[in-house]
Amino acid sequence: MSDVALYFPYVNLPGDTWVKAAALHWPQLGRIRPNGYYGLRDSDTVKRLRDEFDFIVEVRTLFTHKSWVDDDVVARVRPDRRREYQGMNIAEQIDALFYDFLDTYKDELIPRYGAEALGVESLDTWDVYDDLLPLDPQFEEVHPGKMSRGLAQELARVGLLVSRDYQWRRASDGKILHIGELAMHRRLAGVYLAVLADVVARENRMTPLTDQPMACAGTSGWTVEAMAQILLADEAGTATEEQANYSQVFAVLALQTVVPRDLAEVPVERIIEARRRLLPELMAYRAFLDSLTPDFVEISKVPDPEVRAAKLRNHVERQIAQPIETMERELGRLGLQPVRAVLSLQTLAPPAALGLLADVVHAPSLVTGAGMVAGCLVGAASSALDQRRQVLAGHPAGYLLSLRHELSPSDTVAQIRSAVRRAAPQRRRGQRPLDRP
Repeated sequence: MSDVALYFPYVNLPGDTWVKAAALHWPQLGRIRPNGYYGLRDSDTVKRLRDEFDFIVEVRTLFTHKSWVDDDVVARVRPDRRREYQGMNIAEQIDALFYDFLDTYKDELIPRYGAEALGVESLDTWDVYDDLLPLDPQFEEVHPGKMSRGLAQELARVGLLVSRDYQWRRASDGKILHIGELAMHRRLAGVYLAVLADVVARENRMTPLTDQPMACAGTSGWTVEAMAQILLADEAGTATEEQANYSQVFAVLALQTVVPRDLAEVPVERIIEARRRLLPELMAYRAFLDSLTPDFVEISKVPDPEVRAAKLRNHVERQIAQPIETMERELGRLGLQPVRAVLSLQTLAPPAALGLLADVVHAPSLVTGAGMVAGCLVGAASSALDQRRQVLAGHPAGYLLSLRHELSPSDTVAQIRSAVRRAAPQRRRGQRPLDRP
């Protein structure tokens, strides 16, 4: 699991609540932003997170020559290039995959996703419009910077892609801009953008991340057969069991135990402060999740979905819930008594928000445990603060407990600080103030 996620399919990020949740789980969040992209609409929250600690990473689609697509695909599509396979850049390999897909399934794709069948036409005019032209809701834009000219031309030739070229007068300054757009049916565009994100993420050692409920969330190496299963199955867009990334599901379930339900009401300043305080713990927690990958590989091999879900629940309970309960008990022995129901917990029906949709793998919407409804109220003498830090450092899941403390409601935080001030001995002149936990 990479320390940097790659959001797709859009350039503009989802709502602020989604972004806040991502900021509590990922050190950085990338997005594919083509050159010349003119529609950027970052919220104030996104701008603050970007400016305060470089949370947003702008990723360009600069492709290397790493081997990616199966050489059988290259042999079918470009037999002249099979021996030169290692010399094909990744963009050419993506094209080869889609050419092979079209050669195999074109007759089935066109009735479902063809522009003519759906009544959508291309546009090529020098007319000037005062507003950007709306796109048919059945279709999704694919920025020209995200697709090769050759693949766009082939998709248009068979009727699976439309292009729109026109002039737009920008209201802010009256400047006339040329608009060149590509668009495909939403499902077809979704699969293409998921393949692109998967390739770009693997090339840059990132983790694909989406808020869209398609099987694209389960990117793990695309094949012609996987694309057909998503686009041509009776329930198009249904994720396959084999595509589930259990390490990301685990991360979602673990985070659900600490993200407050009213995250939308938590000021971005609180998120920034939590990040600054807890970044070392966050990095340790993510390294801990990485160390569990072999366990998730074994879970993914269990054929029965109910048994697999049970094993996943048990793994979360054992690896996260129980250590947190143990830490809370130890904090209690130190006089740092847990206070129940300080935080209400978000089920975060993951908008694939932090990885894969929980319902894709029949995972529970919330993993509960005796220690998962508590905020930790610090009401002890100042010397106990160092003991608390030692307890939290005893297990990587201590990040989750610390996160609860940082995101407690403002009045609770004020009570905690007041209690600490009352309990702490007065500092002598010149003595440094205590570090906050």
